[in-house]
Amino acid sequence: MDIIKSSLASLRAIISPLTALFLGTAFVCCGYASLSSIFAMKLNQSETPTSIAGIILAMYYLGSVLAAVSASHFINKVGHIRVFSAFASLLSALVLAHAFSPNHLYWALLRLGEGYCIGTITMCLESWINTRANNSNRGLIMAVYMITTYLGASLGQLFLIIPDPSGYMLYIMISILFSIALLPVSMTALRVPKIQNYKSMSYRKAYEASPVGFVCCITSGILIGTFYTLGTIYATDMGLAIQDVSMFMFFGVFGGLVAQYPLGKLSDRMDRRYVLTGICAVLVFLAPLIHFMINGGNASLIISTMLLGSCIFTLYPISVSHVNDLISDDERLHASGMLILAQYLGLIIGPIIVSLAMQYIGASMFAFSFSIVSIGFVAFTFRHIRKKPDINYISNTPTTPIPVAPTQAFNELSQDDTITDRAKELFLKKIN
Repeated sequence: MDIIKSSLASLRAIISPLTALFLGTAFVCCGYASLSSIFAMKLNQSETPTSIAGIILAMYYLGSVLAAVSASHFINKVGHIRVFSAFASLLSALVLAHAFSPNHLYWALLRLGEGYCIGTITMCLESWINTRANNSNRGLIMAVYMITTYLGASLGQLFLIIPDPSGYMLYIMISILFSIALLPVSMTALRVPKIQNYKSMSYRKAYEASPVGFVCCITSGILIGTFYTLGTIYATDMGLAIQDVSMFMFFGVFGGLVAQYPLGKLSDRMDRRYVLTGICAVLVFLAPLIHFMINGGNASLIISTMLLGSCIFTLYPISVSHVNDLISDDERLHASGMLILAQYLGLIIGPIIVSLAMQYIGASMFAFSFSIVSIGFVAFTFRHIRKKPDINYISNTPTTPIPVAPTQAFNELSQDDTITDRAKELFLKKIN
């Protein structure tokens, strides 16, 4: 019991300073997940041709890619809080603008803008969070960040069951979510990164900083994109009923959610490259097994799919943590953009290649593609571990536990990274 209490106290001390960022993340993810599903549903209801619907939906990813390569200029100029607030506000307005016209070109432009806003917000959050983390807790913090992301996205799907006879209610509710996301981030007393000039980082520099972490971001994109885009097609082709297809997709994401904390914690205690290699090594043998277990009943379907999700959804946060272990604070902003861009590259190319393989070889290529990609990553990682068995960690940003305190003490703590004893001193002064 004492061990559990100690672990919870340690977790609270690490996470509590970032509560505002996680709350903002949850509201943003809830909003954009529900918007994506509702938008796709409305396109289907209006009998939009599949090819046109695909182009409109793809504009969101184009906007996110553009944000990854350009949004750092805004953050560098005016800071994280102002940029988060500005683009969350713009996102709220763009959602409402959908109600003005059903024109396809108009909606495509709106989706482009929404993708840019989400990409910019993601860069703000991830770079800010990694600046507040250090090498001993970054994996855990990123795991909590991803848990918040998936929880928000899952709750966002519940909006689909809300009656909307006017056709405008859902847009209004999603806009409200994005507006509420402004509150915790705008009001936080958490110290923002005080960096005068962020160092630029190209694709090549991001790769050179950590070849394993950078390639793993691409690998993660390929696997996640394949699962999300082709998972329902694969499950249907394997003869699963509609409810079983739903279970396949749900428990895949749920498995990734459950595995975030233990694997993130593990990656803080050892070389993250070995954790990433171990996850992919398990996936090499697990993916083909799932192909033969998927029709084995509910228990078999749930267990196998959860194991699959626990592997593919934990790669990105651990790889991001690994890259951030090796760079300085003034490189994090541009590095965040490059890593997001790397994952989007995988999200784009993965479904295209795997769908072609499924078309010409069969549905089994969905499962075997996870093994093939994982084998490639394991071989790549072992090669780099042999060349560079030791890592020169240079990121040692302190993360100060900032408890809930009276305003004056809270602000004093948030402006300067202080040790725990200093925090206790301020509390005792307030009490007395």
